[in-house]
Formats: sequence, C-alpha cells, structure tokens
Amino acid sequence: MYAPSWRLVRRILVTSFALIACGTAVLAADIKLAWDANTESDLAGYKVYYGTVSGAYGTVISVGNQPNYTVTGLPAGTYYFAVTAYNTEGLESGFSNEVSATVSGTPSTSACDLNADGVINAVDLQVLINVILGTQTLPGKGDLNADGRVDVLDLQILANVILGLHACPF
Repeated sequence: MYAPSWRLVRRILVTSFALIACGTAVLAADIKLAWDANTESDLAGYKVYYGTVSGAYGTVISVGNQPNYTVTGLPAGTYYFAVTAYNTEGLESGFSNEVSATVSGTPSTSACDLNADGVINAVDLQVLINVILGTQTLPGKGDLNADGRVDVLDLQILANVILGLHACPF
C-alpha cells in the first residue's frame, strides 16, 4: 500500500455566493481544501473525495499534483471530504483524515434542479435524458446553455454541475 507523508489540513474555507436564476436567489458555495504536500519522488497526484454522508464519498476528483483544490457550486448541506495520494505505478494511499463543511441556506430550485427536489443530482440527469428522448416534457426547463433547444450539450453542462466542475449557469 502506498503510504503518503501528508495530512489534510483541517482548515476549510467556505466562500458563499448567490447566483441569480430567473429572479430567484440560488445559494451555492465554494469549498477550498488544502493539505500538506507529499514529498515522495514517485507522487503522481491527489484525488479529492466528497459526499454528504461521513465516510461515504460519492464524488471523486483527480486534482493533479497541487496540494489544494476548490470544490465549486455546492448547494446547501453538509459535505465530508478526504484526500488520497497516488504514485506513478497507480497505487493509491488510504484516505486522509476526514473534514467537513456546512453550506448554509435553504436548498434551491435552480435551473439545474429539473425535478424541483432541492438537490441537483443524477435524478436530474435522468429527467434531462427523458426530455431529450421525448419521453417526458418540461416546458421552459432544460435549456441550460440558452441556445433555444434541449439537447446533449445541456446534458453535458448538467453532468459537469453534478460532478462539481462548474456551477449551474442559471
């Protein structure tokens, strides 16, 4: 097993911001993570894991060799984070100490929350797929890139929002 020589810094910076979507304020936050760098010569990179349940990380992001990362566009809720290091042979360390952060506010109904349950997740992806396939209609919803149609480009935007790569555009 790959043994890293770093630990996750317990300091998490939360920067909240309001996005405006069709006149409705949508609360989201950026969570800034930082950890002590691994000094081993065969370090290939780090992975940030996070989820809404302690010890159960539904999302993993490979962040390269940088000893910090900002997870963007998280809606209200409590999030748990851990980091691993991996080497040039692909061996991955165990999880760092877990840290958590709470994004305050009420769950939103942004343009990306297609089923209006207050959470942007895989269910919204399925709804958008159904709209694209023509098995479901959502008048006035789903056109996330504002090009006048609901298509695979909107699906890509929504997937990036769910993965935490981008905030919802509206």
